[in-house]
Amino acid sequence: MIKKFLLLFFTLALSHPARADDKAFIATVYDTIVNKHLTPVEVGELAVAGLKSVSATDPNLVFSDGNDNVYLYHHRQIAGVWHKPRKINNVKSWAEITANVIDKAAKISPAARKNEIFMTENVLYHAVASLADHSKYRFSDEVEEDIEDAKISAQMDGEFLYIQIPSFDTNTPIYIKNSIMRYPAVKAVILDLRGNKGGQLNIAIDIAKLFIDDGIIVATKGKESDSIKYYVAKQDEVFNLPLAVLIDQNTASSAEALAAALHDQVQASLIGTQTFGKGTIQDIFAFDNGGKLALTTGEFFTPSGDKIQNIGIWPDYCIINDKIIDGPCTRQERAGNSFDIEFAKQILNKQL
Repeated sequence: MIKKFLLLFFTLALSHPARADDKAFIATVYDTIVNKHLTPVEVGELAVAGLKSVSATDPNLVFSDGNDNVYLYHHRQIAGVWHKPRKINNVKSWAEITANVIDKAAKISPAARKNEIFMTENVLYHAVASLADHSKYRFSDEVEEDIEDAKISAQMDGEFLYIQIPSFDTNTPIYIKNSIMRYPAVKAVILDLRGNKGGQLNIAIDIAKLFIDDGIIVATKGKESDSIKYYVAKQDEVFNLPLAVLIDQNTASSAEALAAALHDQVQASLIGTQTFGKGTIQDIFAFDNGGKLALTTGEFFTPSGDKIQNIGIWPDYCIINDKIIDGPCTRQERAGNSFDIEFAKQILNKQL
């Protein structure tokens, strides 16, 4: 009994209430993750994973997770003790614990005090990173770099139209359409998706509709079991041309969805290596402090129902180190390699 009283006294004496706005902000982020994430998330595990990052501002600060309590140490001495809520997904309680740990750290550590605002977002950053599924918290002062990607290009090579698509943007579908129409003598098309990390799924769907007249392009599934949605092509006019699609280890996300759709629905030949395997969808949530959360809320599947996440797409013709491999195909970066293009021409020649 005395031991319990001393622990309660110690907890009250060493723990300081954090600001209400900090608690509300943290609670909003936690609540968004718990309610919107594709798979179940325990807020306690989320908070603990984030709070372990407090030592980033001061190595003398250590956060520790116990059976019934969580602890903050400073110079190896207990600086705070907080009792875990009994309810597993008590968002409000875990947000309060998170805010109080950060507040306490700032009070006892000059280094942490200088970076208190950074600490809150840093804790959230590491909490989200613990999901390990392409979800990410973006800091309020984070500047998104405007990196100019390599531009799409198209050129005739004999009877073949070679279209290199390093990335997707809103103009990509119309560019591909215009390129094919510009060359009426084209007999077959090579789409180069090597190094293409994807982008908006609707762009990949619009590209697929240029070649697929009927059938499923991609299926998506959200958190709820009945949230499956099918994106279907119903086109009157499409380009009915033999297709080869070049892929490699950096072909990812919606670029993988496009490759799979063309393969399953119009028998496009996939040439290269196993792809990256990113088959999830991230929605963006913005917060009042300026921070943003890119959270995994869904995943997508090939027309044949195959999962892409952590698996990827396998080629019909595997090329590793400029050699055709008959056995299991691994991943390799092959962007810009002309061997794949020449091999694609050989495959397409057989279909003309």
